Amino acid sequence: MIAFWMAVGTANADDGGRIIELSDPAEISQAGAVKTAIDALADAAAVCRKTTSKTPLECGCSSRRGIARLQSTYDLAVANHPEWPRANTTVWWSGTALNFSAIKRALGTCR
Repeated sequence: MIAFWMAVGTANADDGGRIIELSDPAEISQAGAVKTAIDALADAAAVCRKTTSKTPLECGCSSRRGIARLQSTYDLAVANHPEWPRANTTVWWSGTALNFSAIKRALGTCR
């Protein structure tokens, strides 16, 4: 689950990265849906960790519904915004930052 949280954070372009600042309500809505899916998956993983002996990665990947929801919201967002998942790119709005390339890598670990 740590991999998903690495995709969420504060915007920082000090390492030569690119920040895409969102202001369009439709774009914010799409990025927000991805953030909501990550939060729901993290909540499910936290419950899993408290109630099972699974590893954090096993718990993060065990919520098939959560992974499917995240994959769906991710796919929709990047289909409409192909620049979002580029390497070293952070999507930022209202104090929230997402790294879509990190989300893609994290989703790949659950296959």
